[in-house]
Amino acid sequence: MAGIFTRLYHLRLETTVEQTARKRDIVLPAMQTLATALVLILAAAILHVGEAPYIAFAFTGAFVTQLMFRSDARAVLYAMLAGAGFAAVYWLHHGALLAFYGSSIAIPGAFLGMGTMFALSAQWYWAEPGQRALRFALARDAALVPLLCVGSMLAVGPAIGLTPLTYDRVLYLFDAKLAGASQLPPSWVIGRLFVDHNWLRLACSYVYNSLPLFLAICLALQWQDRHKKIWYPLDLRWLSMTLGCIGFLLYQFCPAAGPVYLFPKEFPSAIPNLAAIVAEPGFMREVPRNGMPSLHVGWTMLLLWNMRHRAWWLVLPATLYVAMTALATLGLGEHYLMDLIVAVPVGLAMQAMWLRAEGPAHWIVMGAAFAAVLGWLFAFRSGVALSIPAGTATWIVAGATVIVPVAAAWWMERTMQPRREHNA
Repeated sequence: MAGIFTRLYHLRLETTVEQTARKRDIVLPAMQTLATALVLILAAAILHVGEAPYIAFAFTGAFVTQLMFRSDARAVLYAMLAGAGFAAVYWLHHGALLAFYGSSIAIPGAFLGMGTMFALSAQWYWAEPGQRALRFALARDAALVPLLCVGSMLAVGPAIGLTPLTYDRVLYLFDAKLAGASQLPPSWVIGRLFVDHNWLRLACSYVYNSLPLFLAICLALQWQDRHKKIWYPLDLRWLSMTLGCIGFLLYQFCPAAGPVYLFPKEFPSAIPNLAAIVAEPGFMREVPRNGMPSLHVGWTMLLLWNMRHRAWWLVLPATLYVAMTALATLGLGEHYLMDLIVAVPVGLAMQAMWLRAEGPAHWIVMGAAFAAVLGWLFAFRSGVALSIPAGTATWIVAGATVIVPVAAAWWMERTMQPRREHNA
């Protein structure tokens, strides 16, 4: 009899344990799903997704990424329904909307992207144990660009308070050296071109705002490569994330905002009087200090470099995208020409860091590239850069800053790839 009671006790205990486990398998995913929805709603409200081009296009990239993942129609439908729900909540709470360049694409796409992140996250939470790793990878890869952009937006605000002084005056004076006898700095040249040709300004502005979407598309294309077992020299996901993080740190070495913020009344119609500009740091109003180096150019340049072996119908528009991004950074007054030039050795350093190669050679290249970047930042902070003679000497130094890294990247690709293995 005692044995029967013992068996009944253990049976009841097993039943209770099973019920507890079953409840845990339901309650935990449900709480995670609810928390994800709340986080996305708060993010949309705090970051003003309806009037922030950078964030809106980043979330749009998440939705496009899901489409490029070749998700089934049901998964896409879930994302669209969730996106409609997020849009309704934003509208009911009177979320701000702004007609920026690309807003007709980015704002609807932003809510679809939020729906994508919610749907993919929920599929991960509720997946069977054998499917969780795959579901996590899909949710993570779709969220990478939005997380990068949200993180940068949250970091830029505090950084403004930490760097009240900027080196815009020094950078402007150096750009004036590049202008030579014309006395028309490069940003003013492109800025006036935009004034005379509004269609060019419009097109370049669309391109400038849509960088997160372009980045998401390139990462998704490489995701397709991985699943086709196609070899590639480095992983664009971690290259892009690292560039964003290190670029933000570099901003603090030589804070700069751009000529449109230094000369809001003059740019691009009037050229400021060089004699009246003191070559030293000065106080700048509360605008992002994301001038030196230009990460817009850095990202697009690296993406083109690593995607250039694809079909011409992909490479040609990507090349045009890089060119229009460079024009936009100057013509909109967001950057000085040297911001773009210093972005090239920064890109080389990132390329060398993530290149799959054996031996110390690529680390040496990375160190040399970082040394060049820090050398330029020190030269601008100290004012030493202004001692370089104007005209030919300035262009030689600036040109070498572009040509040498490009040649080094070409050499690395041809000599430092020890194996061509499939990617997992």
